[in-house]
Amino acid sequence: MLPVFAKQEYLRMEDELEQIAKDHRGEHRKRMTTALRCTRQALDRLFAYILKNPFKDKKEEIYFFKATKPQFYAHYIFEVMLYNLSDAPVSDHELLRAYYLDELRFIQRDLKQHNFLYQYFRLGADELDELYFVRGVEVQSVLIPEVPELDKAFSTSGDYLFSKFRAYEMLQEHIAHTLAGIGQPERAVYIRPGKNRQPLKWTGEQINGIELGYGLWLSGQLNGGEASLADVMYWLSESLDVDLSKHTSRFEEIKERKIISPTRFIDSMRDSVRGHIDDLYGLPALQKRKAKRTGSKTGR
Repeated sequence: MLPVFAKQEYLRMEDELEQIAKDHRGEHRKRMTTALRCTRQALDRLFAYILKNPFKDKKEEIYFFKATKPQFYAHYIFEVMLYNLSDAPVSDHELLRAYYLDELRFIQRDLKQHNFLYQYFRLGADELDELYFVRGVEVQSVLIPEVPELDKAFSTSGDYLFSKFRAYEMLQEHIAHTLAGIGQPERAVYIRPGKNRQPLKWTGEQINGIELGYGLWLSGQLNGGEASLADVMYWLSESLDVDLSKHTSRFEEIKERKIISPTRFIDSMRDSVRGHIDDLYGLPALQKRKAKRTGSKTGR
């Protein structure tokens, strides 16, 4: 099945890109050329699979060009964007901070240029999917102001910009992480009174940490709700010694949970807290709360 094949290929590509980043740290051109080759090979394997296994229907075709292909191609675009940041003035903290802030402003200006489709992307709208994500459909240039030369067998009018939007999100996360670290001293470790140093380390599943991060961000718990998603994830990563850098792609797994609740981890936390309270107050307190919810009476 295409979803299974695509998932396996995506995880394989991510692992390879992560290794490339480690192997070519500081070698900007080498990293870019190697990463571009890696992503292109993954896309080629996807294309070959589709040639052998055509889409079952229009719905499957739309999902592929709206969600699946952009996941892969976003990394291709991101690596080029990342290379273009390699001339940052690293020797001066203030110049470096100004440089990255200017890059963020550029990203916002470019997204504003594509505001209609970007809002369509952010809201998860689907009314125009058959226009943007079905091959061979012609779209007026006023609706799609930027479309590169397309391979009509493996492209639609909208998949490139959806890939670019994802790449911009990845780049903004990278810049936010970099900005947060400029001129910062080594992170202090919390010391429990009367105890030796004992920093906490996240030992749960990575995706649970990502779910927690989204919960903190969306509920505005940090900096009066002004903290960005990238800042929240970076803070959690640093505080709990866990890699949450892939939170954007892994959030797709949370969104696609069908049978269980999308907020499985947060739900389990709530149940654990409620269970602890029940234990503290004893079974009668639990019975009273149940009775109150059902409208029945409990004896005294």
